[in-house]
Formats: sequence, C-alpha cells, structure tokens
Amino acid sequence: MENKAPHVTGKSKKKLVVLVVLSILGSVLLKMNFIFFSVGMLPAMVAYIVDHDKNKYIFSTVAALNFAGVFPYMVDIFMQGGTFIAVRDKLSDMMVWLVMYASAALGWGVVFASPIIAAAVLEGIYAGRILHMENLQKKAIEEWGEEIMGHKE
Repeated sequence: MENKAPHVTGKSKKKLVVLVVLSILGSVLLKMNFIFFSVGMLPAMVAYIVDHDKNKYIFSTVAALNFAGVFPYMVDIFMQGGTFIAVRDKLSDMMVWLVMYASAALGWGVVFASPIIAAAVLEGIYAGRILHMENLQKKAIEEWGEEIMGHKE
C-alpha cells in the first residue's frame, strides 16, 4: 500500500516549527491570555487555511480586523492578572464573542467588497478619461473640420 500523505516542503516545515515555538512561548509568557487569544483569533486561523495566495492578503485583512476585536479584551484580562477566572468571565460574555467574531466578519466583508469598490472607482476614472477624450475630439473637429475623423464613404 502506497503512502498518500501530502508532501511537506522545507518551507512548510520551517513555518510549522515557527508556529510551534511561538505557541509554546505564547502559552508560557501569556498563560491564560494565550488561550483567550487562540479562541478569539479562530476566524483568522480559518482565513489563513483558506487563503491560498502567496501573499496571504485575505488572511492579513481578516486577521487585522479580528485582532482589533480581540485585543481590548486581552488587555482587560491582562490587567486583571491573566487568571482563569478573568478568561472565563470574558468567554462567558456573549458581547465579547460578538465583538471578536463580528470584527472578523467585517474583515471578510472588506475582502469581498474591495473588488466591487475598486471596479466602481476604476469605472469612474475611465468614464472621466473617455469624457475628456471626447471633449478633445470635439475641439479638434471644430478647429480642423470633419475630415480629420477619417470617415470613408
């Protein structure tokens, strides 16, 4: 029977090692804050998995907004001593979940809305350029006459 495991490249191994080291450091240094961070940043982790682009633009956008929703609560937990009780209290509050995950959803909204907004902006720019060229064409016709249009009859 042949082994069908996915091929792991050297780059993937390095990323895995970095992730494991950061996780260990985070759990040792931040203790309970790291658990809260891990739970709060789940949408960003999903974005990382589904983003197959080399530059990970989707992940960057979702993670930034997701972190913006998680960070204030992490600071609050840290100020309370980073205890299990502080994390439990935050994770039992539905408003905390709403803020953390709604901020990630806002990140996904930005990801999906950006191409539409960019298309609308470019359409406006190109419409302005076309209008400018048509005005130049009218001025040239007024100055030189219809024969510059190159109509063949």
